[in-house]
Amino acid sequence: MKKLIILTGGNSLERQISLKSCENILNLIDKSMYKIKVVEIPPKINDKDWINQILNFKPDIIFNTLHGGMGEDGTIQGFLDTLSLKYVGSKSFSSSLCMDKKFSKNIMCFNKIPVLPDIFLKKNDDISLFLNEIKELGFPLIIKPNKCGASIGLYLAHNMIELKNYVEKVKLLNDDILIEKYFDGQEVTCFVVERNDGLFVLPLLDINKNGIFDFSAKYIKKSDINFSNLPNFIQKMIQEIAKKTFLVLKCEGYASIDLIVKEEEIYVLEVNTIPGMTKKSLLPKAIEIQGSKFSDFFNEIIEYRLNKNN
Repeated sequence: MKKLIILTGGNSLERQISLKSCENILNLIDKSMYKIKVVEIPPKINDKDWINQILNFKPDIIFNTLHGGMGEDGTIQGFLDTLSLKYVGSKSFSSSLCMDKKFSKNIMCFNKIPVLPDIFLKKNDDISLFLNEIKELGFPLIIKPNKCGASIGLYLAHNMIELKNYVEKVKLLNDDILIEKYFDGQEVTCFVVERNDGLFVLPLLDINKNGIFDFSAKYIKKSDINFSNLPNFIQKMIQEIAKKTFLVLKCEGYASIDLIVKEEEIYVLEVNTIPGMTKKSLLPKAIEIQGSKFSDFFNEIIEYRLNKNN
């Protein structure tokens, strides 16, 4: 029986989502397959007891449900690498890269992966210095923090007054700001999974919502999320773009790729290396739509990582 640690909690704004992800995983997996220890990282990480818990347990594999912050930005991944511990998911470099929306968009753009035009503001920048760029993009505009996940701090501005207000709100999150051209299309989530025979894409999910798919739409309101109704040839295009994105950003294990589509225009919005696993999260929904059991999916990605050489 393999010894499995599930990391949860952490010090990011997504701490509560992390705890719910861990809870849902424990409800869905086959516990007879593993000797499981849950290690909760406290909000104040100077409490180092969690490190001793990991070292004393001597796990064969670690499953990380730390959404955002140190759990998703490469910090935890780098720490586990120094201990030569195996874990599911992307390594430190890729985690850091994908967490930084602007940096990852630059890499995607260089590799001919379509992304929406944007304006990048450092958290101390004065928005009045970017009026020409804002005028060139034109309203409406999406405003979001550069590194927060779970669509925290996501806003849609229709004019300059709203834009200034939302930028100030994002600054309260102590993050840089990304302002993107709003694209009125169908949002789609695509989960890419590593397998022995190559990359596999779970069924695409259409995100049908009123307004933008922000934190409330993801985790509080009831959203209409179902198997994609887009034409098959568009779905195949999306799958190929998602797989290319996964490879270009050097993701490992599994990741979610968020895209937006209108007719034959497809843009990658962002990449999430640690997708949510809560009851309302999209990954369990995609597995369910495929007709598979979450426990089988979990076993598969654990075994793949255990058998991988590096």
